[in-house]
Amino acid sequence: MSKHKIAKNKTRAIILTFLIATTFAPIALAFAGTEPNTGNEQPQGIGNILEVPGLPDNVIQYNKTDITPVAQMEKVLSGEPALFCYENTTMLFNSTMNCELIITAEPTANQKIFALSIEPNQTMTLTMNLSSAPLQGELVREKNLNFYASIEPNATIQLKAQLRLYINQTELSQELNWEVNASKLTWMYWNGTKNEWVQVPSHIDQNGYLVCNTDHFSLWTIGEVADPVEQTQAIVDMAFIYGGIGVGIIILVALGIVVYSKRS
Repeated sequence: MSKHKIAKNKTRAIILTFLIATTFAPIALAFAGTEPNTGNEQPQGIGNILEVPGLPDNVIQYNKTDITPVAQMEKVLSGEPALFCYENTTMLFNSTMNCELIITAEPTANQKIFALSIEPNQTMTLTMNLSSAPLQGELVREKNLNFYASIEPNATIQLKAQLRLYINQTELSQELNWEVNASKLTWMYWNGTKNEWVQVPSHIDQNGYLVCNTDHFSLWTIGEVADPVEQTQAIVDMAFIYGGIGVGIIILVALGIVVYSKRS
């Protein structure tokens, strides 16, 4: 083959390659633009790990589901709600002042969604211990949700706070082996002076959380309590029972006196 023909064929090959490239390049770029992002470019988030109702629009989510927190230190900045998703619990925090958290969730603590909003008068450090049983010998109540939150600030401060726990009656009933009645649930805290649980007015909000407000922290739990009508009825029933027993004793004593008088 002559040199002229070889050069001519090379020119044709180059032109053909160029035409193919310019034809298919836009298509390749289009497909590349529709490929899913499989790298680490996405912001921190929980993805499909757990659906958390009622999250604020500006919440910052931290996926830490490979961690069971033991003295885990976290920071919540003023006005920036933070959602921490651990292996055995999920917690939403919001504070009007910068707050440092030291979190421990006992391995026996089951997956629950706990939310805490704070309005302190200064920056603070909160030490939190979540467990399925009391930690310091507090009384164990019947019909409790096996959720205990010990919350202690690092100093004596003034604050307003709101505690919330997501209530799924079906899941809780299966876990606890008794039929949970959400309308009878209430938050309560441990009064170490009186050695008793003190009930705090509570309600279920539109997102399914049991909510209460407080101005102090200590050991908190949730349990069922009888409504006022049931409590009144229980008191009446006990009054009838003990009243009947008392009347019976009086009658027996009176009969004994009569019999004794006749014999004497």
